[in-house]
Amino acid sequence: MKAVVCVKQTPSTTATFTVSGDSEVSWEDAGSGKPNVVNPWDEYTVEEGIRLKENHGATDVVALTFGAESSIDVLRTSLAMGCTSAVQVTDSALDGLGNLDSAKVLAAAIDKIGDVNIVICGKQAIDGDSGVTPVMLAKTLGWTPLTFVSAIKEVSDDSITVERTIESGKQEVSTSMPVVISVVNEINEPRYPSFMGIRKANKAQVPVWTAGDLDVDVSADNTKVSWSKVYAPPAREGEVEMIEGDDAAELAEALVDKLLEEKVL
Repeated sequence: MKAVVCVKQTPSTTATFTVSGDSEVSWEDAGSGKPNVVNPWDEYTVEEGIRLKENHGATDVVALTFGAESSIDVLRTSLAMGCTSAVQVTDSALDGLGNLDSAKVLAAAIDKIGDVNIVICGKQAIDGDSGVTPVMLAKTLGWTPLTFVSAIKEVSDDSITVERTIESGKQEVSTSMPVVISVVNEINEPRYPSFMGIRKANKAQVPVWTAGDLDVDVSADNTKVSWSKVYAPPAREGEVEMIEGDDAAELAEALVDKLLEEKVL
């Protein structure tokens, strides 16, 4: 059984978000002490892939990322945690793709990796927050999507049983493989990379694939997404008035009088 875990490089959750002009967006970078990181949801993705190897007989757990050249760092983190191999897809021709075309690129990479039974994704990425790429990836591959997975119960050569977290509670689902899974943070507790794992990851040779390697055509203008305008919401305005009184009864009476005056009551 071979599993692919999809990981993405995103800004740190503690980075400062700034906008220059109408659409120039930037975050603090490594030079200011806030480097880009593994998308927090994808930490659970990597951990669950490793657990497939440890608990369910997966022979290969491949970390896959699609993004800028700097995204190699998230693959090295994944390898340090315990993934067996990694693949990076990066090409300036693929910059600015929307969710659907990003899913097509990932699907082409998964096809090229070959013999994959399970693909695991995080619930969403914290930069775009759309949460639709896993389902689009499943549709592109023609595989069954299993979303909001909080536990993998059983795995065999041709079937899988998972627990899903839904609004009304928990749901247990069984289906045939191959599948694309999106996980929630209830599924596990991600491990820290070991010292030996970090050393091994830094020496690993990670193949880098381009659009040409994947035979993906994204030349059409309608495949690109641009932010025409980005702006901070206007600051909220308001006033604070402190109510004074000698005791609770006097404070309550003054408060009720004020609420009646403002026609809140």
